[in-house]
Amino acid sequence: MQTGSVTLVNNMIDMQTFLQEESVRVDAKIEQLLHEAGSLPMYHMLRYFMGYGNDLRHPTQGTHGKRTRSSLLLLTAKLFGGSSVAVDFAAAVELFHNFTLIHDDIVDNDEMRRGQPTLWKLWGKDHGINSGDAQLLLTNQVLLEAARKDAVYGVATAQLLTQYFLEICEGQYLDFELTKYALHDPLVTPEAYLEMIRKKTAVLVGAAASAGGMSAGCDDEVVQKLFTYGESLGLAYQIVDDHVSIWEETGATGKRAYGDIIERKKTYPALFARDHGDATRLTALYEKKETLTEDEVREVVNIFEKSGAREATEAYAHTYIENARSIARSLPLDDTSKGILVALVEKVARVAGTIETPPM
Repeated sequence: MQTGSVTLVNNMIDMQTFLQEESVRVDAKIEQLLHEAGSLPMYHMLRYFMGYGNDLRHPTQGTHGKRTRSSLLLLTAKLFGGSSVAVDFAAAVELFHNFTLIHDDIVDNDEMRRGQPTLWKLWGKDHGINSGDAQLLLTNQVLLEAARKDAVYGVATAQLLTQYFLEICEGQYLDFELTKYALHDPLVTPEAYLEMIRKKTAVLVGAAASAGGMSAGCDDEVVQKLFTYGESLGLAYQIVDDHVSIWEETGATGKRAYGDIIERKKTYPALFARDHGDATRLTALYEKKETLTEDEVREVVNIFEKSGAREATEAYAHTYIENARSIARSLPLDDTSKGILVALVEKVARVAGTIETPPM
């Protein structure tokens, strides 16, 4: 309907403006925290990684992520009446998320993030591990500060986030386990993959959405709905990302062409193709010790295509897209507020503009 389309566009504009404005608040809180922490170079390393300073070798301003998770927390808090400690919890979510990235870069031996050298690449792995640990402790400091400010909702929200932060570490463990097994191993299943991305990626989105509601005084039923909304959003995003890595133009996404195939990642398309396509050849290519040639990469893509993995991945993503959309509409909010949360789902669904969603 035309009216619905106009409303959706307006909601997306409002949402985008809000997320941008709230990310400024989150950064101000984190910058203040790092400034107060001390003058040791360790804190400069964290400022660099968070995007607030340069690397001292190449004097350029740092770059940072989109602050999507922390902004989502502030959004849900605002939609449910506001919270005096929401910005503290948003800062904690952002600090924790980036703590995991500091350590991820070391584990994956990644030398670049956001177009700049990673922390460990500039200062070494010892400093990378230690600085990441320090950032985790700063996360805890912010949680304690929020709990002290609000003895009711602050304490409960801090406990909630701590529980989810531990679950994210469980997801990292599952990722390590999944990585070490061969593609044909019976333990490598779509269910194992889903549980891994749920814990490692989607739980933090759910944590952010639910923490915003809890800090604003929502009851348990609403808090759980908000978590499931965010979790579904995170699952949809990750599955769409699997799709993007294989079937999108890299110029529009900034991702390396066929990166997941080159790295032999056991993503949903690979597991579906193994179970519904030429498993023997695909397994042989995934077990090859040498780097895949361009012809071999194209061969893998062809196996994916023939198995129906492209369509299956799109359908799998739509399951969680629709779930997030349905939950957003069921929340005890006015239509405009619901529309903002639905608009966020539509934004995820249209990553790179190729996975189209059904009309409203």
